[in-house]
Amino acid sequence: MEDVSKFLALGAALVFPQLLGILLYFRLSRVPRWVAAIAAALAPAVFFFWFTRLLLAAQFRELYPHGMTCGMPALAAAFLLLAGTVVQLIGGVFTQIILAMVGRRR
Repeated sequence: MEDVSKFLALGAALVFPQLLGILLYFRLSRVPRWVAAIAAALAPAVFFFWFTRLLLAAQFRELYPHGMTCGMPALAAAFLLLAGTVVQLIGGVFTQIILAMVGRRR
């Protein structure tokens, strides 16, 4: 059951920022469309960076009292955080491109 919760947390960390970016795009309807698109494309990367850092801090706080003294897991987590932020940035841009294409059809 613990593996399922970790898998759901991973899925939430990847999907939740994209959904917040889409909601931000529609919330910024009063500003010019290009400003809303840029803000909504950058927002998922920012949300992912801060949200995932909180999750990682909680995980390391649980691991260090149990005898983990090496810093390599923290370094690997930092690289994964960087990679995930880049993926969210690219995903945010693709999401905004798709929203622009769907918006032009109407």
